Amino acid sequence: MTDDPRRLTEATKHREGRYGGFSFGGQAPDGVVVHKPLPAGTVFPNGARAALLLTFDVEGNYGNGAGDIRVELANYRRICERLADNGVPATFNIVGQMAEEHGPEFVEWMLAAGCEIASHGYVHDMNKRHGGDRVYAGHYGRREIEAQIRDGVAALNAIRAGAVRGIRLPYGHFNEYAYAAMAALGLRWASNVGIDDFIVPGQGFGPAPFQMQLGDTRYPLVEIPLDSQTYDWSVWMAGERQNREFVEAVRAYCDARCIAFERTPTGAVGVWYRRMLDAVENETVFTLLCHPTNLAVRSVKWGDPVEEFLFPVIDRLGALHRGREAWVCTCAQMAELYWAEFASEYRL
Repeated sequence: MTDDPRRLTEATKHREGRYGGFSFGGQAPDGVVVHKPLPAGTVFPNGARAALLLTFDVEGNYGNGAGDIRVELANYRRICERLADNGVPATFNIVGQMAEEHGPEFVEWMLAAGCEIASHGYVHDMNKRHGGDRVYAGHYGRREIEAQIRDGVAALNAIRAGAVRGIRLPYGHFNEYAYAAMAALGLRWASNVGIDDFIVPGQGFGPAPFQMQLGDTRYPLVEIPLDSQTYDWSVWMAGERQNREFVEAVRAYCDARCIAFERTPTGAVGVWYRRMLDAVENETVFTLLCHPTNLAVRSVKWGDPVEEFLFPVIDRLGALHRGREAWVCTCAQMAELYWAEFASEYRL
């Protein structure tokens, strides 16, 4: 473990604004207040008392993935067909510039499969649009943040008007300008903070959706925490040396659950399935995070990660949903259920 838990964020939480930052790798964004988390044991629409969300950050080579973007794009047809065959939806958080330059076909496959499209910003690394060496949203001011969020949403709404209901910022890094811009656009949900933390125990915000408050301002968005430790990259793509904190977090989780620590796509299925069962047993919510660009990587250690990793995950989600052990939903569906739960309080 590192003695500097802020190293993963370039030793800063935010350089603009008063609140926010980065929630992965043991970080605690400044000023976050968890308001009205969804109660454990909530009965979901299919009768289950747990909910599972499969989310994808669609970023190609616009982010920091290692896969072939042509393979990634072709994979979306297969992924969407598998989701439809299992009768479960997913949320695809898409970089706006990628949709403009490589869409709309792959986006339309997602929509045709009954999935949700959401924003992953207009660019992934903000310096690629605004210059300099700062990539995170919390390093920028109101003007740049508003452009990142507004233009990312517009790029997807140009494919299907009004489709975008929510956003996940690249790296989950934010400040209050980001949440103000989301609210001004009328978005219903955000997903930027980590579920739990095996690096700095007790830092996480818990798995339940809640309403985000930064300082004294409560924003009319449902915050849907995501898996900040055992997502696809940290299980089988992260470097043992460069990203040791993430690798050790996965090892700690496996040790705690008495499951194999095998850093391959096949081994990752066991970790993800245990995550699903944890949510079922605890009657709560769990949001899985996958980067499809990493499914487009070829290695001597494995064959096709879509076949070895993602398809078994989708099949298990389908089985839990059909058996009413869990409700598998999109982020937008979760947000609407959340608002319905507290409708009288917020007069919605």
